[in-house]
Amino acid sequence: MLCVLVGSMLLAGCATPSRVTTQANEDAADAYTQLGVAYLERENLPRALNALDRALEINPRHAEALQALALVYQQQGENKLAHHYFQQAVNAAPSFTRARNNYAAFLYQQAQFAAACEQLEIASQDAQYANRAQLFTNLGQCYVALEKFDSAREGFQRAQSIDPRNARGYLMLAELEVSQGNYGLAWEPLQSYLQLTGPDPAALEMAIDLAHARGDHAAAADYQQLLNTN
Repeated sequence: MLCVLVGSMLLAGCATPSRVTTQANEDAADAYTQLGVAYLERENLPRALNALDRALEINPRHAEALQALALVYQQQGENKLAHHYFQQAVNAAPSFTRARNNYAAFLYQQAQFAAACEQLEIASQDAQYANRAQLFTNLGQCYVALEKFDSAREGFQRAQSIDPRNARGYLMLAELEVSQGNYGLAWEPLQSYLQLTGPDPAALEMAIDLAHARGDHAAAADYQQLLNTN
């Protein structure tokens, strides 16, 4: 196929065989990765593993495949391998925020709280990430585990400012304030949580205790009635 040159411009559509081969390989790696993720979502871990291995044979630095493989190994209880592939994923694509969040969740599960917070701090800088409020909520939870309560509070409040409808952040902030004896400060985020999600037993029990602590026994009675009917 002839490529027509106009001046110094190479017209679009002309591709060398090496470029065609590279694109075909990338497409194949993407396809195997998508297949592996689909198997992972259906909890067919052996087939997920096979498809993701094929993707990485084609492109050993395919970040999505590396991250998905880490999730497979995490589910299989192969923690050393999961750790390795999470690291490989974020090294291959430092801006892969979803992988960092999942890596942090894995580290948190392993009680490596400082390392989890470090990954979440990096991830939370991605202002375009769709679930950024959830990142800050996770970061707050991570700091609670480290007993860095001011940093935890800041994380939960940041989550609220990014997405005022992030219910989990309100509940965790209320729980933090209760744990610190700040019953007055716990009331407002708990109310926000209840408005967003409706009543649930744990939140209602907290509301009853907080209402009594505030001296609002009528509100406590109302919440008790709600609890009895749920």
